[in-house]
Amino acid sequence: MFGIDETGTVDFATESFASWLDTTPAHLTGTRFEAVVAPDSGDPLADVEALRERPAGRTRRCQAFVRRGEEPVAVTFEFAATERRQVVGTVQRRTDRYRKLFEESHDAIVLFEIVDGRPVVRAVNTAFVTTFGYERNDIVGESLNEFIVPDELWDEATDYDRRTAAGETNHAVVSRKTVDGRREFVYRGLSYTTADNHRYGFAIYRDVTDDRRRRRRLQVLHRVLRHNIRNDLSVVIGTADYIEQTSHEFEHREAAARILTAAERISSVSEQARAVERALASRSDRAIDAAEVVRSVVETYDCVRADAPASAPVTGGVAVYSAVQNLVENAVTHTRDGAAVRVTVTDETDEWCLRVADDGPGIPAIERGAVFDDEDITTLNHGTGLGLWLARWVAESAGGELRYDRDEGWTVVTLVLPRADTDDVLSPRAVESDPTAAR
Repeated sequence: MFGIDETGTVDFATESFASWLDTTPAHLTGTRFEAVVAPDSGDPLADVEALRERPAGRTRRCQAFVRRGEEPVAVTFEFAATERRQVVGTVQRRTDRYRKLFEESHDAIVLFEIVDGRPVVRAVNTAFVTTFGYERNDIVGESLNEFIVPDELWDEATDYDRRTAAGETNHAVVSRKTVDGRREFVYRGLSYTTADNHRYGFAIYRDVTDDRRRRRRLQVLHRVLRHNIRNDLSVVIGTADYIEQTSHEFEHREAAARILTAAERISSVSEQARAVERALASRSDRAIDAAEVVRSVVETYDCVRADAPASAPVTGGVAVYSAVQNLVENAVTHTRDGAAVRVTVTDETDEWCLRVADDGPGIPAIERGAVFDDEDITTLNHGTGLGLWLARWVAESAGGELRYDRDEGWTVVTLVLPRADTDDVLSPRAVESDPTAAR
């Protein structure tokens, strides 16, 4: 506790308050209150003076920063008027309960105050110093934008500042300057208003530069390779087919047939990869009727029997259709001639289970280990198709999972998807007629 007289001077201080400021009551007494408060803390003394005109016992709170060591500390002052026009105050650190979370977060975090429409830095965590390279002493008290916003993105940053000043939240992928050059971040901006009507906020930055660059490079490689493979395979298939049809030599026709089979297999995998890319590019947060998906898929097969309720809304979007189609096609390919593939849709509390069962030999242990048990994928233990992988990725994107089981000679693959609690459910048939519905 401490007291402030009519001249704005500290006229007493308790041992606990003085020691918290790394000083003594004797040294603090007689000090102007402005010397205790850090720059850019508003005007807490104005609250003190206003309180002198109020009846004894009235209180007032305000937010400020005090000088303590090298870094200003955010506090809440509570002032109370006394009968002798003296004002006594107590102080509570605002960030104590959150300091560990703030300081030890792996994301770069800035505590700022909106001053004249600009975000002025009040504190930064260690991850910010490490990520951006600016020292605390250099940036605290300065405009955040001046340090990290590229010149051509100034309007974008100003728009975010306006939203923050209006109490709105921000979430975007942004490009920002560091001492080592520009990086890309997932940015989240949160704001709050203090009791004395000052606007503060947190800017949180997660560095995604390497991930985004890697993803873009893979996309380019994938598209270039797929394009080249498709074009070159057309030549290979056409040439092999010509040789097989026109050659008078048995050995030549036999070699051409082998070439044709291998080329068509590669072409099939390339088309599967293209289908996977399209499916995973769709929104996984959209709801779709899994029961209608199953009925739509199985009607194209004579050997598939389905048991599904009238409706089964799940999360996963139109990619669920591709996942079910691949699972059913795999089952049909590996089941015995004349045997039926069974597809069932069951309600299990917060999720729907789509089970595809066939009486074939089962998925080989090597491929099963990679898809279902996260074993390492090597040149010796990967399968030739992508159907199971697609089903797993669709399930994971939706927050579900893909399961495998052997039950009395039957191979059962189960696509588990979260229940969708919404009336806005996509129809797979509507998507087929209007592909933009998936976006």
